[in-house]
Amino acid sequence: MAFAFVLDASAVVRLILLDPVAADWALTLETAAMVLAPERMLTEVANTLWKLHRAQQLQGVNPQELLDHAKGLVDHTEPDRQLQVEALALAIHFNHSVYDCLYLALARREAATLLTADRKLQALANQVLP
Repeated sequence: MAFAFVLDASAVVRLILLDPVAADWALTLETAAMVLAPERMLTEVANTLWKLHRAQQLQGVNPQELLDHAKGLVDHTEPDRQLQVEALALAIHFNHSVYDCLYLALARREAATLLTADRKLQALANQVLP
């Protein structure tokens, strides 16, 4: 059975950089019914790519191509404005950043599984998501 998934920026960066930790995620996403992300995810990924490029850690890989790859991982990008009210409520209730709560709000709204490499966000997802 295929499920819906929400990708956060930490997971996407690991996926596009072919991090071995994300190998199982890549296989999982191939069979996903839908892969979603808030629009902020692409901005976070772009910022991380800029930092890696600046630190010369991309080993000659074009950051624009990596960003295109990141875009291709997602079937639907949800506008942040559609998630902000719920994300703010979650942030206040759980004392966690609104930025991360955008992912939680989307996953909760779509009954999706959150894929993240962020341990704190994963711990919160375990509390918030069914």
